[in-house]
Amino acid sequence: MDHNDPVAISADNIARVHFTTYSFETDSLGAAQTAFYLRIVQEAAGLHAAMRGCSIMDLHAEGKTWVITRNRIEIFGYTRWNEQIHVDTWAQEPIRLHLPRVVEGYASDGSLLFRAQTLWAVIDLKNSRPLRPQEMNERIGLLKDPSRNIDMNLPRPDIDPDSLHRMGTYAPRVTYLDTDRNQHINNVSYLSWILEALPAEFRTAYKVGSADVLYRKQTFLEDRLSVHTYAADENGYDEETPSLTSTIVRKTEDGAEEVVFTARTGWKRRSEF
Repeated sequence: MDHNDPVAISADNIARVHFTTYSFETDSLGAAQTAFYLRIVQEAAGLHAAMRGCSIMDLHAEGKTWVITRNRIEIFGYTRWNEQIHVDTWAQEPIRLHLPRVVEGYASDGSLLFRAQTLWAVIDLKNSRPLRPQEMNERIGLLKDPSRNIDMNLPRPDIDPDSLHRMGTYAPRVTYLDTDRNQHINNVSYLSWILEALPAEFRTAYKVGSADVLYRKQTFLEDRLSVHTYAADENGYDEETPSLTSTIVRKTEDGAEEVVFTARTGWKRRSEF
């Protein structure tokens, strides 16, 4: 890669980007924040699309935009301040109205830090309806190396809060900087909120090892949102490898609640990363 270029695209249509772990992307114990990896996923996808002339700004000029609907990420290690992350990302064959994208992050020694499997849709801005992805396939270019293909059929998380124990509820403060170029809440903010809902002592002891999230509806600056955290039982924070379920709900004008986001997170003790 020419270091004057933000991204290089190989003959196999794999985009390669480098990131640095800055101090403001680390937590109080010096490890990269989980949200930092999601920001990398978003940025790598955006840079790849921009190199092919279909960034969000390009699509807005065409009356369209990108939205993410699913993200499943597995995390194998967390970087620390000033450590480098080398990212590979590519698009795969469409699944119905979605364009699948894989994003992998590697440490300087070549070890895999994380793998994200994401589903994206192109939306018509006028009627908010998804468009068929075939044209975008041609513009971005699909992966040519079959050995790197990953199964991208991601079933929706089957979440039944009534069968779980509610651990707590948190009301996030939605701020101006939570919004993005689409004028809705950015996908990374949802993850940040479900993590902010957790006790500090829990987050000091554990880090996210996996997250499987579904973006069900767009939300906006003026929305009233609540985060609900669930576990299998009341001891959910004390397990050796905790598994938590989170929902974000929006209060509607008639006082009802609608679920806008769901997530399952798996956790490991910090010493295991």
